[in-house]
Amino acid sequence: MHFSKEKGRRRVSLLTRYIIIFLSVEIVSLIVLGSVMPFILNGMWEDEQKQGLYSYTQDIAQVYQDYIQKNSADDNAFSMLCYAIESASKASKADFFIADVSGNVIFCGHLAKANDIQNFGRACQEHSEMKIPGEIVTGIIADGIMATIGNPGGYFDEDYFIAACVSRRQFGAETDAIVFATQNYRAGIARHIMTFVRDYTFVAIGFIIITGLVVYLLTYNLGKIVSDMGDAAKKYAKGDFSHRIKVRERSSVREFDELAAEINSMAESLEQLENSRANFVANVSHELKTPMTTIGGFIDGILDGTIKGDDSNYYLQIVSDEVKRLSRLVVSMLNMSKMEAGELKINPSRFDLTRQIVSIFIAFEQKINIKKINVEGLDSLSKVYIEADPDMINQVFYNLIDNAVKFTQPGGDIILSMYIQENNVIVCIRNTGNVIKDEDLDHVFERFYKGDKSRGLDAKSAGLGLFIVKNIVELHDGKISVSNIENKYTQFSVSLKTIFSDD
Repeated sequence: MHFSKEKGRRRVSLLTRYIIIFLSVEIVSLIVLGSVMPFILNGMWEDEQKQGLYSYTQDIAQVYQDYIQKNSADDNAFSMLCYAIESASKASKADFFIADVSGNVIFCGHLAKANDIQNFGRACQEHSEMKIPGEIVTGIIADGIMATIGNPGGYFDEDYFIAACVSRRQFGAETDAIVFATQNYRAGIARHIMTFVRDYTFVAIGFIIITGLVVYLLTYNLGKIVSDMGDAAKKYAKGDFSHRIKVRERSSVREFDELAAEINSMAESLEQLENSRANFVANVSHELKTPMTTIGGFIDGILDGTIKGDDSNYYLQIVSDEVKRLSRLVVSMLNMSKMEAGELKINPSRFDLTRQIVSIFIAFEQKINIKKINVEGLDSLSKVYIEADPDMINQVFYNLIDNAVKFTQPGGDIILSMYIQENNVIVCIRNTGNVIKDEDLDHVFERFYKGDKSRGLDAKSAGLGLFIVKNIVELHDGKISVSNIENKYTQFSVSLKTIFSDD
């Protein structure tokens, strides 16, 4: 229970830290962006405001033309003019008025509210003293339009958006009037900023909520994977390699899932190594116990007189064989340790490989005769010289021939072949009988491996022989491989560099 709570706190702590860090960075970024954007967008907003006011003045100028063309006596036309000015004022928060070519205000939004045709041509109290400077009127009449920011004539206390459009009865005719629109720049930009802040705040809050949820989900998965990795590491430290980290097929943290998969692969390898080590200890214990028991029993029998003098030589020979087997086991273990430490060194010299292989077969002559094994290929071998460590190469072929003799059924065949290929000598040792299974072929050169139990019953080995053989061959820049045909034979092939042959 305590471990579960600790794991939960670790995950929550990681989750909380990541969310706080991410949201802090996000909020600061949004604040900075929100502070800078109004200034960046200010020019665009000013252009839009000027264009918008000018569009309103165009519409009002068109309605005014219709009113003038009807001789200013149509109540409906006048009502349309009042409606157009009032609507534009409400929509744009601007002041609209009409001035004559002399710059005097003749109608405005204040008078339009009353919708009284008698007010046309007058000026309200606010615009009664307003007069558009002549140079501005002349410029507007010449250009037909105006859209700017400023304070023409010094009438206003501060800058205004100003737009104007000339109204003519028909194209090319003299100007009847000029429609003006003015809007306080400071008030307009204040409204613009407030609108931006309001909209930006809503968008930012929504963005923070959405990204916060996404970060929560991502960080939760990340925290769970990291927590699982921590749990796995603790179990591995205690020697329990059975734990596996759950890897999700579809995950937003693919890199961590790949790391989890690699850790699982490592754990599997460590578990196999641990199992091999346990098997090795068991095998070595058995291999040491059995001959030592045999040796001790026979020697005790000789000493106490149970084994008579005539039989003592026979049993002493058995004791000698068991001592030699123990010696080979110890040598194998020492060689393995040297190989893993990189301390095994070769002492190369030139020697006849063919003679060495034949000598090894002669050493196994008694066992071969007892099992009535037919050996083929010895009489067709040619002399082949190599530059290598004779003792190590002897160990390679002694182990391979020993295995071939062990696992060949009585009356079976051992076939030896040797040929030169691209300055390499290829030695193949094939034996019939109890072949290596297909599923064990990829593991036979692993240390401590004894996959086929039926072969292991006859093999007095701890599973180190082929591991050492492979390492010795590779130390000489050679190659070794194994192949088989089910229910027919197993073949080991060794490739070593040659110097010359008698062919």
